[in-house]
Amino acid sequence: MSTSPTPPPPPRPGHSGQGHRNQPSNPPAPRLSADDESTTFMDRVAHDDGDAAEQKPASAYGLYLGWGAALLLAVILAVVAVWQVNERVYTPEAAAEHYWEALNQGAGREALGFLSSAPEFDQVTVDHVLLDGDALQRSAELVEGAQIGGDEDMAEVSFIVGSENYRTPLPTVLAGTTWGFFDDWRVAPSAITWFEVEVPGAPQGGIGQVQVNGAPVNLDEETARLSAFVPSAVELSVDSQWLVGSAEHVVVHPPQDQDSAERVTLDLEASEAAVELLHTEIQEFFDGCSEEQVLMPAGCPVGVTTNHQVNASTIDWQFPDPEDVTLSFDAEGWQISYESLIAEVSYEARHYHTGEQLTETEQVPFDLDVRVGASGEDLIITVAGRDAAPAEPAGW
Repeated sequence: MSTSPTPPPPPRPGHSGQGHRNQPSNPPAPRLSADDESTTFMDRVAHDDGDAAEQKPASAYGLYLGWGAALLLAVILAVVAVWQVNERVYTPEAAAEHYWEALNQGAGREALGFLSSAPEFDQVTVDHVLLDGDALQRSAELVEGAQIGGDEDMAEVSFIVGSENYRTPLPTVLAGTTWGFFDDWRVAPSAITWFEVEVPGAPQGGIGQVQVNGAPVNLDEETARLSAFVPSAVELSVDSQWLVGSAEHVVVHPPQDQDSAERVTLDLEASEAAVELLHTEIQEFFDGCSEEQVLMPAGCPVGVTTNHQVNASTIDWQFPDPEDVTLSFDAEGWQISYESLIAEVSYEARHYHTGEQLTETEQVPFDLDVRVGASGEDLIITVAGRDAAPAEPAGW
């Protein structure tokens, strides 16, 4: 009788069929159906979306807050930048500096562009030679050490002309804004003013022009009216053949209470050529009186009489130096002046009673009638003697 083998006992819970081991074995994962797997995946997606939806409002708020803070900071910085530029660049002082730079370069047209409007001179006819060209450039050369200062409403210019220091206000006006942010400061129209030049006696001297910083300006009778920038330095001169004169003027802003324009007087005086011509004419007149060798020269303001028998060949007239006569010019025209004129005559004679040989010398005061006038470009001088009573006869 055969015997069947006995089957091994079933493994104990927690043990594998390979026998006892120290490490526990993982139970096999349960197998899921397709429906179970789909449901589990959707549950995970739904769970993730819920977490994202809870985190999204907090993240968006932080982002918007950051952008807002950055934008606010940018606006503040922009406002500060505009304020800084406005305070340092767009100021009355800056407007005055641009204006002066144009003047210093002799660019009158450019300087006019920095004015808020064109000036008005109450229908006064003025010459604008000082507003541009060589005359303005000469003014810029005469003005030295210019410095611009000022405050919120007005600029000020300090400068030197020659050895004198000057200071003048330069009014400015707020003409509006640039780009809606920056103040548009302009120099006020009163930065162009005018003054009058008076040349006393110009018509009598035949003077029709005056030189203004080297440029000719026509006179109206004896005056000229000139417009000028503030500040300006002006050299005035007359340099004709017979009359000369010069004056200087510094243009500053007129005081508010000044009712009339400044007046500059250019006084004329005789030129060296005119004085030399006068002395030449007087010397010729004296020479003509001396050549006659008579005691009563015809047409001369001198003469003596005597009872003695005069030797005519010995008669000698001596006249004063023509340079004792001076020539000047004023508002009335040419003027002749001298202190006293005395001629001296000497001669030899025989005494009318005793026959004694005599040498006589007499002094004879006299006056001259000298007339000076202009005829076109010529100076006309006439010399004559004034009637005078003859000296007492010698020997009486």
